[in-house]
Amino acid sequence: MPCRLEFWGKVPFTWIGTVLLCLGLAVGCGENVKFNNPFAKEKKQATTQKPKPATETKKQETKPKVDKEALARQQMIKTTSLRGSGTSRFGSGGKSVGANATVGENVLRLQKEIASSVDFAPTMLVWVIDSTVSATEMRDDWAQATKQLYSEFAKNGLPGGKPAKDLSTAIVSFGEKTNFVLEQPTTDFQEVIAGIDKIPRDDSGKEATFATIGQVLDKYGPLKAQQLRELLVVVVTDEAGDDWNSVDNVVEKANSTGVRLYVVGLPAPMGRMTAETPASETRSDGLPAMVQGPETRHSQRINMKFSAGGFGGEDVDSGYGPFGLGYLAYQTRGEFLVSRLRSAPWPGSAMRFADDVMRKYPPQYLSEQKYQAMLAENKALDALDRAARQAQVEAMAYPSSQFAVVDEARLKNDLDAAQRTAARLEPLVNGIYDPLAAGEKDRDKIQDKRWQASYDLALGRAAANKARVDGYNQMLAILKGGRKFEGPAHNTWKLEPADTLEEAGSRLEKMRLQAKEYLERVIKEHPDTPWAYFAERELEMPIGWKWAEY
Repeated sequence: MPCRLEFWGKVPFTWIGTVLLCLGLAVGCGENVKFNNPFAKEKKQATTQKPKPATETKKQETKPKVDKEALARQQMIKTTSLRGSGTSRFGSGGKSVGANATVGENVLRLQKEIASSVDFAPTMLVWVIDSTVSATEMRDDWAQATKQLYSEFAKNGLPGGKPAKDLSTAIVSFGEKTNFVLEQPTTDFQEVIAGIDKIPRDDSGKEATFATIGQVLDKYGPLKAQQLRELLVVVVTDEAGDDWNSVDNVVEKANSTGVRLYVVGLPAPMGRMTAETPASETRSDGLPAMVQGPETRHSQRINMKFSAGGFGGEDVDSGYGPFGLGYLAYQTRGEFLVSRLRSAPWPGSAMRFADDVMRKYPPQYLSEQKYQAMLAENKALDALDRAARQAQVEAMAYPSSQFAVVDEARLKNDLDAAQRTAARLEPLVNGIYDPLAAGEKDRDKIQDKRWQASYDLALGRAAANKARVDGYNQMLAILKGGRKFEGPAHNTWKLEPADTLEEAGSRLEKMRLQAKEYLERVIKEHPDTPWAYFAERELEMPIGWKWAEY
C-alpha cells in the first residue's frame, strides 16, 4: 500500500515534466523543425505564408529583372582586354575604341579555348580559312600565329599535360568552293604545320562561307560522335559571306551537331553591306566585291547622303562582326573576335566609338522568323526596316540659289530648271520619310536602345531632308508668284540656308521642327555614339531657307 501511494504520488509530476520537456523541444527547435506522420496523406502546401519583413520585400521589388535577350545581346565582341588605343570623335582625352587585336593575337588567344576544351574532353579542331585574294593578309597572319601555336604544342605538349592524341586537327579552305586541305583530322602537330602552307588561293572573289561551314558540320559531326570528341570550328575571314542569309539553317545544323564556333574577322561597317573604301578584289558576276556587313540582321540605317560636307566620312566601325557570323558564333556559345589589319582598306581610318558606350547598343541576335515577328508588333520598327531598304538618296548639296531678274520670262525658266532638282529628289525622300512618319505612333513602345537611336535618327534625318527639298521647291514657287525688291538698286534674289521655313508655310515649318526635335533627342539621349555623330552632321546644314536680295 505505501508503495502504491508513492507511485501515484509521483505520476502528476512525471506527466507535467514530460509535457514541459516536449514544449521546450518544440520551442527550441523553432519553425524549421517539422514532425511528419508517415501514415498521414500528403498535404498541399499552405497558401498562406508568414509575411516577410518590409526590408526584404523592398529588396526583392528593387532587384532588376533578368532580361535573357539583353544577356544574349551582350555577345558584342569578347575581346575588350585586347582593345588598344584610339580616339573617339566625342569627348576629350581619348577613349579606348574598336578592337586593335591582330589576327595573330586572336589566334593565340584561342589557345585558352583549346586548352579548356581539351581539359574537358578529347577535342577535334577544324580551321576554316578564307582563301580569297582580299583575305591574303589575314591568311598570312593566321598561318604565322598557328604555326607558332602548334610548334609550342609539339615542343611543350598540350596545356595541362594532356597527351597529343587529345587534340586532332583538320584544315578546310573556301572561296567559291570548299577545299579540304587537311581532310583527315590528325594528332601529328608537324603534319598540321605542313598543311598550313598548302592552302590554295581563290581568285573568284566569291565566298560560299556558310555552305562551307555546313559541309564541315556534315563531315566532322559524325566523326565527332564516333570518336567521342568535342568539336571546335574556327573560321578566319574578312567578309560576311555571300550566302549569309542561310545562317538560320546552319545554326540549326550546328545545334544538332554540338559544336562551338569561333570567328576571327573584321568589324562590319555600321548599317551597310559594303564600306565606302575601295574593295581590294573584284568579281565578274556584278555583285559587290566585298560584303562585310551589316552588323544587324537587316540594315537599320537609312541610305541618305548628307547635305553638308561634314567633319568626317560616312563609314563607321560598328564594333560588331557581320550579323551572320556573329549570330552563328553566339548561338554555338563561341565568340566573334574582331581583328584589325595593317594594310587593308577596311576598317582603316573609319570612325570608331568607345567600347563601354557601344556595348550598350548590341544587335539583336534573332532568327529571321523572330525578327519579322518583332517588326509585325511595332509599326515604328517595321517602318524603319522598310525605309532602310530604299535606294540611296543623293543630297541636295549645291542647288541653284541665285536668280538675277533680267526679265520675267528668263526668271521663270531659271526657276523651272531649279525646281526640277527638287522634283527629282522628292519621291526618293518621300520613300524614306513617309513610312517613318506613319510608324511614329509606335515610337514610344520601342524598348531597345539601338532601335530607339536608329529610329529617331532616321526620322530626324528624313524629316530634315524633306523639309529642305519641299521647302526649296516652295520658296521657288513663291518667287515665281511675284516678289518685289525692297532695295531699289537690287536685281538679284539669293536663296540662303536658314533655320526657318515660316515663309514656306506652317506645314513645312512644323516638319522642320520635327526634324530638329528628333535629331536633338538623339544627341541628348545617346551621347558619344554613331547615332549622335550622324545627328550632329545632319544639323550642320540649316533645315530651312530664306530669301536675300542683292
